[in-house]
Amino acid sequence: PLGFLGSLLPILLIFPIFYFLVIMPQQKARKKHRAMMEGLKKGDRVVSSAGIIGTIVNVDKDTVVLQAAPEVKLRILRSSVADLRTEE
Repeated sequence: PLGFLGSLLPILLIFPIFYFLVIMPQQKARKKHRAMMEGLKKGDRVVSSAGIIGTIVNVDKDTVVLQAAPEVKLRILRSSVADLRTEE
């Protein structure tokens, strides 16, 4: 009775499901990461995408300087900061 429309209906239902299960969570995560990067400040403990843990000693427009050990400072891209650390 539905013919062509009946066979097209499952395909049309896949798009909203795909949007809510895949695209929307990725957009939220990207927005959260962007807000975290913009809020970086001196003294924050962070983890880089390479796994380096350090304390921010300087923040520039595109880079941050991490102190990874007492005499070791690394300049990394701000976008490579993966996460803020709240405890040691």
